[in-house]
Amino acid sequence: MNNPSVISGISPPFLKKGDKVAITCPAKKLPKPMDDAVALLESWGLKVVLGETLSASYHQFAGDDDLRARDLQKFIDDDSIKAIIAARGGYGTIRMIDKVDFSRFEKNPKWLVGFSDITVLHAHLHQNYNTQTIHGQMPVTVPDASKYSLETLRKALFGEEFGYK
Repeated sequence: MNNPSVISGISPPFLKKGDKVAITCPAKKLPKPMDDAVALLESWGLKVVLGETLSASYHQFAGDDDLRARDLQKFIDDDSIKAIIAARGGYGTIRMIDKVDFSRFEKNPKWLVGFSDITVLHAHLHQNYNTQTIHGQMPVTVPDASKYSLETLRKALFGEEFGYK
């Protein structure tokens, strides 16, 4: 990173080729499959694990609150998962965050990626565990994202130097 002195908090281990990353949907349901995002992550040399919530639907949400919490919990508790990427934002994370036990995350921090409604998780992890997260592109936005923004995300996840304005 350009100026590590301005970045505070515990940094989860950077990713390397062959690492497993999970895509889950803690908020709104998906409008379509995440094939473009899976292909992108695999092109970076990552193994992608898809959560149950990617195909779930309950009103506007990617499953009911319990399912969304269980899906996130599964990836927090799985030490082989090195990053958790929220498929999309919208609304719903605030409804399930109190159902998630982050004690395993504290012992084994991993990258969390997303924006919009996922900011609830960013704030929770920073405030309670002093852990860095990435407010960045999500799978639902991959088809419309710029190459620059996707490359910046890759560099951030893999610990490569990058700059931004």
